[in-house]
Amino acid sequence: MFSTKFTGGDRPMVSQKRFMQLTISALIALPLITAQSALAQGRRVRYIPPSNLDAPKVSVPGATRSACDAPGSCLIALLPNLKVQDAPLPQSLAERPTIYFLVPKTSGFAYFSLDEDNGTAIQRKRIYKTKFKISNDAGLIAFRLPDDAPKLELNKKYSWQFSVPIGYGSQSVYGSFQRVALDSKVTAKLATMSHPLDRAALLASSGIWFEAVQTLAEAQVALPQNAEVLSEWQELLKAASLDRVLPFTFVSQIRETPPQNSPLPTNKLDTY
Repeated sequence: MFSTKFTGGDRPMVSQKRFMQLTISALIALPLITAQSALAQGRRVRYIPPSNLDAPKVSVPGATRSACDAPGSCLIALLPNLKVQDAPLPQSLAERPTIYFLVPKTSGFAYFSLDEDNGTAIQRKRIYKTKFKISNDAGLIAFRLPDDAPKLELNKKYSWQFSVPIGYGSQSVYGSFQRVALDSKVTAKLATMSHPLDRAALLASSGIWFEAVQTLAEAQVALPQNAEVLSEWQELLKAASLDRVLPFTFVSQIRETPPQNSPLPTNKLDTY
């Protein structure tokens, strides 16, 4: 066993060779740290709405993404915070998009309807409606347009309504969306990405709200202990002024079979 004792004016010395080794190690580690930091920066999921230029507008009278009887009893659609008067529609890549909701504790039948939106309330045409059994505590659910619903056509705009039973009444929220196709360069870039945060960031920056939300939601299921995934989810919701959703978790079950016609390889979250 060896020990070193410093007495009097003695001071510990680091040899020149050891000093060089430490310096080289630090220089090697620095680019790795910088690269990891840059990767994290690049993954930040920031939603950029599509351009207003020639974009279709929401025309649902009194359209609202939230309905609350009390602070703890809210039905909220997870939609971007776009003003009805001048905002383009939130966009999706899917023929049958998935919409996420915060639902209060409820039991009974939920109702969903879908309209072709041709510019005014008079011109809207009901093309689909359905009801399904729902029973769960307050939390987040995902509703994917069922297989018997019409496939959304490219560049058409649609309006929808979703209602859940509350006590002796019901709560309803309204929204709109438009199915679009990604630019070929963005599509090619997306195909090279394997990490869900990379995909979500690219989708969000390309104005694709619904699949960005879906990718982050499903990443939380696949990577439940990943702090970065949770952080990006929370930041996206905060940016959309959806702070009331933050305390809640998903109350749905998972099916291993990916939904048909989905633009991304994902699982389906059941709502009933």
